[in-house]
Amino acid sequence: MRILALSDQIVDHVYSPALRERYGDIDVVLGCGDLPAYYLEYVVTQLNVPLMYVPGNHDPDDYRVQGGEPIDGRWLRVKGVRFAGLGGSLRYKTDGRHQYSEPEMFYRVARMLLSVRMGGRGLDVMVTHAPPLGVHDAPDLTHMGFSAFHTLIQYAHPRLLLHGHTHAQRNLEPMDSRVLHTRVVNVFPCRVIELDEGR
Repeated sequence: MRILALSDQIVDHVYSPALRERYGDIDVVLGCGDLPAYYLEYVVTQLNVPLMYVPGNHDPDDYRVQGGEPIDGRWLRVKGVRFAGLGGSLRYKTDGRHQYSEPEMFYRVARMLLSVRMGGRGLDVMVTHAPPLGVHDAPDLTHMGFSAFHTLIQYAHPRLLLHGHTHAQRNLEPMDSRVLHTRVVNVFPCRVIELDEGR
């Protein structure tokens, strides 16, 4: 399965008439947050493949993408692959729907784990906006990751965790890491990822 993952910034070669020519072999599009709905709507309309997404900390409270499937706080199976999502960032201001304290995110992770366990085997792909704590994050409160995501990785065993939120500079900062058996990828602003068929 070929995944096109997007986050935090509109990419000219994606938001382009050449999109189908460049990404015509994509099976699934994933939005990792902080993207305008019209951008993701354009991508899904042009590629005509499933789109799943989570909100970022800068997305509106009523964030919806026509033609896409919101997976914030839930999981679903698409083309035989189990996807789940947890959007938002660490809370750094008093308002904003898509911001959470560490205990709030831990509660969301616990609910996700219960749902995943009731649904059978673990996850294949976890989509988040923020990264796990200490992996591709930054020391400032706004861009710090969640410790709760380490618990999720430990018990849900996703093959991939894809996130945005931290605007790393390629070739200067790590974009691809491993936590236990999970590959953690910072997709900022755009990544194509191959997911092999076997677990």
